[in-house]
Formats: sequence, structure tokens, C-alpha cells
Amino acid sequence: MVETRQEVWDGYPARVDATTAGAGPRSGAALTGLLRGRLREVSTLIEQRGEAALAGTPLSLPLNHLLDAVVAEPGVTVTEIARRLGKSQQAMSQAADRLERLGFIERHVGAGRTVGLHATDAGRTASADGVRRELAAEDRTRAALGPDRFDTLLALLESTREALLKDTAGG
Repeated sequence: MVETRQEVWDGYPARVDATTAGAGPRSGAALTGLLRGRLREVSTLIEQRGEAALAGTPLSLPLNHLLDAVVAEPGVTVTEIARRLGKSQQAMSQAADRLERLGFIERHVGAGRTVGLHATDAGRTASADGVRRELAAEDRTRAALGPDRFDTLLALLESTREALLKDTAGG
């Protein structure tokens, strides 16, 4: 556990620990010890591992996740995928355009003029390879952390997510 102390910087309370001591109010270091900062750092490291796993393929992590969703649910719409992944509809539409140009998906007009996304054979093959690569990256992360720490981290993140969703919903 990192010991912290409270200081006041520019009239705002700031939690100071060994990483922020002496940083001063204008250095940007005052927030590095916050949960959000730590999560962002770890998320970036995990994403870097995922992107490295996909190196040499035409897929990035966002494209791979979109393609995986299309393979799992043929006919899903860009709007639905954007909602599920917490991304903007515009970002998902651009990603779908890229997958379409790569020949990995096709768009089909469905009932009520909705446009569903469908994986091509090449898309299903690329998705299987991308999923395999991402799972291998996750296995390397598990090995780096150790299985117990990895499983504990996942459990903590899941329970934290549930608690925050419950708090956001008001109860």
C-alpha cells in the first residue's frame, strides 16, 4: 500500500504519494496516483500487447473486436455494436467501412431498411486468426502477472464494474 498525504495545490486538495511528492501543482503528476490514471496506464499496456499480437495483419484491436461481433451475430447493425462496445456510431461506421474495403464484411439491407453486417469467408478466417492472436496475448499477460494475480484482477474489475453500475443506477 502506498502511503499518501493530503496537500492543497491552487486551492484544491491533492493526494500526494512517493510518485507525486515535490511535483507541484502544475506538473501534471498530482493525478497520476488516482485510480483513473492507474487504470489508463494498465489499459494502455494491455492494448499495446493486443496491437503487437495483431502486427502483420490488416486488423487493429477495434477492427478485430468489430469483426468478432459481426462473426458472432450476423446481421448486427453498426448502431448496436457501437452501443455494446461503448464507441461512437461514427467510429464504428468508419471501422465497418475499413472492414468492407478489406473484403471481411458485407452490408445487407434488412427489414425496415436497417443495414446488417455480415462476415465474408475471408472475414471469418481473419476473425479466427485475430481472436487466436488476442487470446495468445492475454495468455502472455496471465503468465507475466501469474495466474492467481491475473484471476484476482479480473474478479476485482468485474465486481468494481458491477458496483459502479449499481451506484450509477441509483441503488
